[in-house]
Amino acid sequence: STAAKQRQEVWRTKRVFFLTPQVMVNDLSRQTCPAQQVKCVVIDEAHKALGNHAYCQVIRQLGSQTLQFRILALSATPGGDTKSVQSVISNLLISHIELRSDESPDIQAHSHQRSVDKVVVPLGETLSAHQARYLQVLEKFMSRLVQNRVMAHKDLRTLSKYQLILARDQFRKNPPPNIKGPQQGMLEGDFALCISLYHGYELLMQMGLRSLFFYIQGIMDGSREMSRARNELQRTPTLMDLYHEMEAMFVKPSAGPDEPFIYSHPKLEKLEEVVLQHFRAESSPDNNGSGPQEVSTRVMIFSSFRESVQEIAAMLNRHAPLIRVMTFMGQASAGKGVKGFTQKEQLEVVYRFRQGGFNTLVSTCVGEEGLDIGEVDLIVCFDAQKNPIRLVQRMGRTGRKRQGRIVVILAEGREERTYNQSQSNKRSVYKSIIGNKSKFHMYPNSPRMLPGGVNPTLHKMHIVCGQFDHRESSRRSVKGRRSHSEGRASLIHPQNLIRQGSAMSDGFLSSAEYSLWESTMRLQEDEAHPTLKQSHFMSLPSDRPPQEEVSKSGPPPRELSLWEWRHWQHKALPTHAVDNSLRCHHFIKVMELIDGMREENEV
Repeated sequence: STAAKQRQEVWRTKRVFFLTPQVMVNDLSRQTCPAQQVKCVVIDEAHKALGNHAYCQVIRQLGSQTLQFRILALSATPGGDTKSVQSVISNLLISHIELRSDESPDIQAHSHQRSVDKVVVPLGETLSAHQARYLQVLEKFMSRLVQNRVMAHKDLRTLSKYQLILARDQFRKNPPPNIKGPQQGMLEGDFALCISLYHGYELLMQMGLRSLFFYIQGIMDGSREMSRARNELQRTPTLMDLYHEMEAMFVKPSAGPDEPFIYSHPKLEKLEEVVLQHFRAESSPDNNGSGPQEVSTRVMIFSSFRESVQEIAAMLNRHAPLIRVMTFMGQASAGKGVKGFTQKEQLEVVYRFRQGGFNTLVSTCVGEEGLDIGEVDLIVCFDAQKNPIRLVQRMGRTGRKRQGRIVVILAEGREERTYNQSQSNKRSVYKSIIGNKSKFHMYPNSPRMLPGGVNPTLHKMHIVCGQFDHRESSRRSVKGRRSHSEGRASLIHPQNLIRQGSAMSDGFLSSAEYSLWESTMRLQEDEAHPTLKQSHFMSLPSDRPPQEEVSKSGPPPRELSLWEWRHWQHKALPTHAVDNSLRCHHFIKVMELIDGMREENEV
C-alpha cells in the first residue's frame, strides 16, 4: 500500500525495511532501491525459493550489481527432498546451514512440547463396498488404455493419478506407430477421463462418499465443463447406480436438528471423537469442584478440499455451543462449488477466532502458513500430504505459548503409506544435511564484509518484545486503506510508543498505553530501580560530591544516563490539566538539534 514514488523517499531515508519480495524486485528493476547499499537480506519461508520465485529474482538482481551483502534464510522445513534443498541453496547463495530441531537446547528454551498422534482408521464394510463398485468403473476405462498398449496393466488400488499423467506425457512424445489421427484423439480423451476418475477415487478413499458425490455431480451438471466425461459416465450403469444412491443420501431438504448425520467416511467419526474429547476435557470441573471452567482452548482442523471442510463443519456444528465452528478457505471461486472467501471475510474470520468468537476453525491449506491465526491447542490433520513441508507448517500453528497436540487421522491403505513415506523423506533430508552425505554444493564466494583488523565479538543481550494490540490492527483493516502517512508508525521505536491521539481525556492510560507500559517499561519485582547520578558543581569547592549509599538489601541500583532515554527527550509527552514548561520545550528543541546533527554526521 506504499506507492512507488513514496518508496523512493523511504529507500533514501530509512535503514531497515520489511517488505514483500515482489516490491523489492520492482524497486531494483526501477533502480529505486540502492542495491550497492543493501548489506543484509533476511528471507522468511526460504523453502519457497524454487524456480523463478520472487525470492530468486531478488537475489539474482542484487548479485548482478554487488557481492557485498549477506543472506540469512529462515525456514521451518528446508525442502521436501534433497533436490529441493540443493535448489534453495543455489538460488539463495547459501554457504552454510544451521539445523535446529525441537530437541535443540537453544530452541527448547523458547518452545513448548508438542505431541504427535497418528490414528489409522479402517475403511469399514460400507466404504469398502463402494470402493469395489467404483473400481469396476475404473477397470472399464483403464482396460481401453491397456488394450492399446499405452498403459501397463497395474493393480488399480495402487495406481496413482501421477502415474497416469506420466503415461499420458510418454504417449504424447512417442505414440505407438499403429495408432493414427482419430484413434489418438480418442485415447487422449480416455487418459483425461481416467485421470478425472482417479481424482474421484482419491476423494472417496481420503474424504468419503459425500466429497465424491459433489465431484461427480459437478461433471454431471456441466459446471466442470467435461462434456465427453459426462457422456461416457452416463453410459456406464454401474456408476449411474452409485450416483443415484449418493444423490438419495446427500440431496435432501434442509435436515432438522434431530436428523441423523451421515458419516460418509469412518475418519469423520474418529475426528468427531477426538475434538469432543478435547473440549470435554478442557471444560471439565476444576479441582475445587466449583463447576465447569470457561473453555478458552482453540482447535484447528485441516483438510485439502473445500467440500470436506464444509462437511466437517456441518458435523461439528451439531455440538454447539460446546463447539463453535467456522470455516476458512482461499479467495478463488470455481464453477458452482463452494464459494471462496474475500480478503475482508478472511480477516474477519481470523480476528473472531483469535478473540474467541468461535473456538474451532476448519481450514483448507490457506491456513497452513503466513497467517497470524493465534494460539491453538489442538491441530487435527484430516488428510496426509506427500510433501513433509505441509505437515510441518500445520504443526507450527500449535505449541507456541503452551503445550500443544497434533492428531493425524489416516485411512488404512494408501493414505497411511503416503504419510509414512512423507515422514521418511523428512528424516532423510535432515540426515543428509547433518551428515552432508549427499554433498550439497554450497556457494563458495562469500567475501569478507568487514575491513581487515576488525574482529567483532559476540554480545548477548535480552530483547524485550512489546505486546501487539490486535484490536488496533483490526480497526485499521475495517476502515480500509489510509494515506501513507497514517498508521505507518514503527511498533518498536520508542519515539512512536506514545501517541497523542490515543491518550485518554481524563489523563489515565488507555488500554493500549497500559499494555505498552506493562510489556516494555514496567520493572519486575527483582529488577533494580534505575537512578540518575546526583550532580554537583565542580566550580564550587564547598560543593562536595554526594556519598553513594549502598543498600544492604536488594539488588544495587542501576545508574542511567540521559543519553539512554534520548528517544523520549525530543518529543513532548502527553499532559493533563498542566502543560509542559517553557524550559521543557527549550530542552526538546536542543535534543532535536543534537539528533539532527548526529544524523548529518552519519550521512
